[in-house]
Amino acid sequence: MEKFQSSKELRLEFKAIRDGMTLEDRNAKSQRIVDGLLALLESDFKGANIFLCFYPLGSEVDLRPLYKALLEAGKDLYFPVSDIKNHELSFHNIRDLDKDFSIGCFNVKEPNKSLPELPAFDSNTIVITPGLIFDEKCNRIGYGAGFYDRFYTKHPEVVKIGVAFEEQMVLNLDIKEHDVPLDYIVTNDRLIKRGV
Repeated sequence: MEKFQSSKELRLEFKAIRDGMTLEDRNAKSQRIVDGLLALLESDFKGANIFLCFYPLGSEVDLRPLYKALLEAGKDLYFPVSDIKNHELSFHNIRDLDKDFSIGCFNVKEPNKSLPELPAFDSNTIVITPGLIFDEKCNRIGYGAGFYDRFYTKHPEVVKIGVAFEEQMVLNLDIKEHDVPLDYIVTNDRLIKRGV
């Protein structure tokens, strides 16, 4: 990664890298990420019941097998609805991955707004976070709107887990003051824990 590249250029470069992966490769690596997440949840977050998730868009990591397993285990899953005007996320409870969604902002599947909204967050709230680029210190660059960074600034108590293909990893990102690091990153090859 060259130092003089702007965030916009980096986003385009890494999105192209991810988009260039074959569907077969993405699916196989997504399953390894699902397996890694399940192992992390079993070892470190056995009692967690509330999961804030994201619906995969395009070439993003596909975690739907994880979501199905969590629903079958009786966990509460919440997905984001984007408030474009205020650049904020609200999270709504879903029970059915096929029926509880409609197309929302940025052409992303969002839960129907009539579904119950999560009223409070705590240190047992697990947030599974998308992004375009991640580094070894658990920093991330998302899509540029800052929704997750604002949410994390407002709710620092939640557990922040990023998911990425190894192709999305770099050694160091040039982060800004408003960028909030994650607690963990799960890739198709490893688990990275901040500060370890």
